[in-house]
Amino acid sequence: MNSSQVKKAFSIKPGVFRPLHHDGHFTLMAEAFPRDTIILINGNTIPAKSIDLKDYTIVYRKPAQKAKLKTIDPERVFSIKYKNGSERVIYTTDSLDPVDFKPEEMRMFIKGEQDADKYFKSNLNKGAAFVIGAGGGLLGFYGLAVPPLYSTIVGSFSPRLEKQKVSDPALLQNNSYREGYERKARDRKIRNGVISGLIGFVAGSVALNFIY
Repeated sequence: MNSSQVKKAFSIKPGVFRPLHHDGHFTLMAEAFPRDTIILINGNTIPAKSIDLKDYTIVYRKPAQKAKLKTIDPERVFSIKYKNGSERVIYTTDSLDPVDFKPEEMRMFIKGEQDADKYFKSNLNKGAAFVIGAGGGLLGFYGLAVPPLYSTIVGSFSPRLEKQKVSDPALLQNNSYREGYERKARDRKIRNGVISGLIGFVAGSVALNFIY
C-alpha cells in the first residue's frame, strides 16, 4: 500500500503521517513486525493487512490467507504502522479535557504499558495469592470472596519502577511512560492475583473435603 492509497483509505478521518522514530526511545514494539500493525491504546498490537476506515470504524484483515474482515473502534487505536515505515496516528487529544494526553505523551504511555507487559513479573504476588486463596478455600463458599479482595488491595499499589526491568532506564524520567508502566503492572497484579487465588481456593476446598 503506497502513501496515496493510505491517504485515500483514511480520507474520512484526519490523521498524521510520520516516519518511525529510530532513537530507541519512542519506537513501539510493533516495529518488530514486518507487516502493517495496529497499535492499541492498551499497548497491545494487531498484525493486519487491507486496513480501511469506513463510517468511523477501522476495518482490517489478519495476515493469514482467507482471513475474515474484522472491525475495531478507532477510539481504541493509537496508530497504524505500515510495513513501508510510515505511521498513521489515529489518536487525537480531547480538546475539552485539559488533562488528556497529547499524542506524544500517549505514545510514551503506551511504551510504558508495553515494557510492563514484557518485563514486569509478579511471582511473589502469585504465590501469596495462592496461599491466601487456599486459606479461603478452608472457609467454604464464603472464602470465594478472599482472592478478589486480596487482588484488589494488592493491585492498588504501584511497583517501584527504579527496581523494575525496563527497556531503557532513561525512560523512567518520563512521567507518561511511568504512568503507563504502573497502570499495566497494577492490572497484571490484579489479574494474576485473582487467577492464582482461585486456583488456591480450589486446592483448599479439595483439601477441606479430604479433612472432613
